[in-house]
Amino acid sequence: MSFLAYPASSAFARFGKASVILPRGLLLRSPARAKAVQSSGFSLVELLTVLTIIAILTSIAIVSLVGTKSSRDLANASYSIQGVLEQARTFAMASSTYTWVGFFEEDPANPGTAGIGQVVISIVSSANGMNLDTVGSPIPQLPAASLTQVAKLLKIPNLHLAVLSAAAVPTRTTVPPATYQVASTSFANTTNFLYPITGTAQYTFTKIIQFNPQGDATRIADYPTQLIEIGLQPTHGNSIGATGTDFAAIQIAGIGGQVITYRP
Repeated sequence: MSFLAYPASSAFARFGKASVILPRGLLLRSPARAKAVQSSGFSLVELLTVLTIIAILTSIAIVSLVGTKSSRDLANASYSIQGVLEQARTFAMASSTYTWVGFFEEDPANPGTAGIGQVVISIVSSANGMNLDTVGSPIPQLPAASLTQVAKLLKIPNLHLAVLSAAAVPTRTTVPPATYQVASTSFANTTNFLYPITGTAQYTFTKIIQFNPQGDATRIADYPTQLIEIGLQPTHGNSIGATGTDFAAIQIAGIGGQVITYRP
């Protein structure tokens, strides 16, 4: 190791000429330079400003992620319901029978209780291939002895059956009257069916879409119609956003039963 020699301070003057020996690389800073080094960090105001910006950007990112997830969940729910409808239509045509698709919305915290936040769907069919209801003269309930459960009960969380205005999903060209919108109270008919078909009932379905052996769709115990619509809106549990703009409309053609999903 090499050393540098510096003049001694006045404290050593009385001992004569002397010097302080320091290792090479260790330099003494003047008071002015030391002050400059100390003042080179962030001030408190600058630090708080940076933290505020980070917090704002983080909150924006979280909101964006929540919105993206909600939109993705709605798309998945739409595809699931479209799949159920197509399954019921295909079964009716392949088996030369009638099928019924029931919709029920419940409070997810209280299964079986009507509310908002979870859509329940059940498919049943006529065991003997006959229409179990009379058009224009609905019966109180489809007879359990003549029904077959086609698929397992389906529950879709964070979803609301909504009556949609024309502006909500402008991509669709026709909006059916409330009588043919599943979410409307007027869509429900006096005829219902239960789940399970036998035993203690957990659900009573009154909002029912019927498919005949030709694949045509209509409201149960009703005459053929041009369109039936299922309006959908995402929820957070049993809460619906006050200014939600994310909707989906599933339309079923009365003749042929073709199913199409529309998004804004």
